[in-house]
Amino acid sequence: MIDLVKKLEKMSMPPWSYSTYMATALYDEEIGYYMGESTKLGKEGDFYTSNHVHPVFQKTFGRFFQDVILKEEIPPLFCEWGAGDGRFAFTVLSYLQEVDKECFNQSRYIIIEASPYHQEVIREKLRPFSDRVFIYSNFEEVRSQYPTFEGIIFSNEFLDAIPVHVVEKKQESLFEVRVDIDNKKNLYEVLTPCEDGPLVQWIEQYGPELPIGHRFEISLSMKEWIRSIENWLQKGLVVTVDYGYSNEELLSEQRREGSLRGYYKHQLINDPLQHPGEMDLTAHVQWDAYRKIAKENGLIEVFHDFQDKFLLKAGLFTFLQAEANVNPFSESFKQNRAIHSLVYPGGISSTFHVNVQGVNLKNKSKYNLFTEDPYFLK
Repeated sequence: MIDLVKKLEKMSMPPWSYSTYMATALYDEEIGYYMGESTKLGKEGDFYTSNHVHPVFQKTFGRFFQDVILKEEIPPLFCEWGAGDGRFAFTVLSYLQEVDKECFNQSRYIIIEASPYHQEVIREKLRPFSDRVFIYSNFEEVRSQYPTFEGIIFSNEFLDAIPVHVVEKKQESLFEVRVDIDNKKNLYEVLTPCEDGPLVQWIEQYGPELPIGHRFEISLSMKEWIRSIENWLQKGLVVTVDYGYSNEELLSEQRREGSLRGYYKHQLINDPLQHPGEMDLTAHVQWDAYRKIAKENGLIEVFHDFQDKFLLKAGLFTFLQAEANVNPFSESFKQNRAIHSLVYPGGISSTFHVNVQGVNLKNKSKYNLFTEDPYFLK
């Protein structure tokens, strides 16, 4: 706590925006949660992702990527933002190596990861593919090597960890929720009136119109990220997987307190000021804003729906295996069980969306995603 407050005080006087607090608590090189040398994902970490259900999740995306690469005649060049422990990249490359040697031999996989610790974790995981995997600390480094890009840009639970501003409607006026400190250096929230600035403009442009007493997160950084992507991508896809809501859903009474939360040792923490620098902080993606900003920046939406719908359309059931036995520890049984869990109503996929945007695509209508019957696949 003390170290984080000292960091914040060096930057500016309090109160600080939640965006500044999150950026420090998550990404500071010395004390940031994501920069620390500890396991964040899986059983030993603080949270799970769909990557940890089973490799069949990644294989289904690999199948989709391969189809688009062939039909759009784009190079098998990938760029993943926030690659976690590297297992998505590992399985996608393994899948291509198995099913399409030519595509695999031409493939290159770029990873953007700020944490030196996680870079090493990823490097070790992807050692078998070290000749085609390139790890960078930030987007600027990537652009210096690749001024333009043709291929597939992918992220899974990246946008939800981008720092956000928090606003709240009080007495017909919009206030920003900021972070202050008391005499004992304890953190607490304060409300400051929003002037006619970017936060007010965001609500006017992207919504939603907040009811009195409603709290909401605004991701100015998400807008900048989309702009930078559009400026870089010459041809290909932007595939974004994350949890979030439409504006209408965000206005429901159950989300009156907003969505900014912490995850600490697999426990949901409602107060984002607890365990600063020691827990993950996330906010749900405002999908209506994301989609509108993408359109404003010249991206063309190819697909948007819940993750289970995408996985089905992308050929998840092609990975079902005939059961030679009912041994629950067999690989075929585990894979079939994972497939079931990924499409089970109310399961993990029901809270995630898959959004696919594109640039200069010629054959969208021919993708297997839109032409195959997901229940009758060879």
